Amino acid sequence: MINKVNCLIFDDHPMVCFAIKTLIERFCHVESVSTAGSMKSAMALIKQEQINLILLDVNLSDCDGFDFLRRIKSHGYQGKVIFFSAETSQLFSEIAFRLGADGYVCKSEDQSILKDAIDAVINGYTFFKFKPNSSVNQAQPELSDREAAVMNYLLKGKTNREIANILSISDKTISTYKRRLLNKFNVENIVDLAKLVSL
Repeated sequence: MINKVNCLIFDDHPMVCFAIKTLIERFCHVESVSTAGSMKSAMALIKQEQINLILLDVNLSDCDGFDFLRRIKSHGYQGKVIFFSAETSQLFSEIAFRLGADGYVCKSEDQSILKDAIDAVINGYTFFKFKPNSSVNQAQPELSDREAAVMNYLLKGKTNREIANILSISDKTISTYKRRLLNKFNVENIVDLAKLVSL
């Protein structure tokens, strides 16, 4: 259990950062709240401050939230992570769970849900609305963190080259991930994948 949390809000919309910061600063167990609008500033704050709770979106302007989670964990971050996203598909919540996040809250939820999520996470619990052992979850294919990142960019309409530049890997590697994703979901193209994920 964490007594007091130093929180980082990572979202590329300043108004969202301000609104969440204003809200959670009122929580008695929150010591401080920092905000970041880019991966560079978020990474710097994690290194400079004793951040032990991160709230971040899945879709960010200069990186993918899932890929960011992988990066900070590889750099030794051991604090808590809650995704706070506009993505309502259960699949995104499941991916966050599989990648080691501690919670997932949709931005369309009432603010009390975010408070409940933070309370649960800082007390050592996870906060996900799907049931990890449900038949629906078992039917979803297992995705690696990199596959999840590539899928997220593809669903946002990014080209293979754009994704390759963002993730610093080759176009050919992106094509391999794309083919693997289509096979895993048993669909012919990205349009069909988008329809399936939105269910």
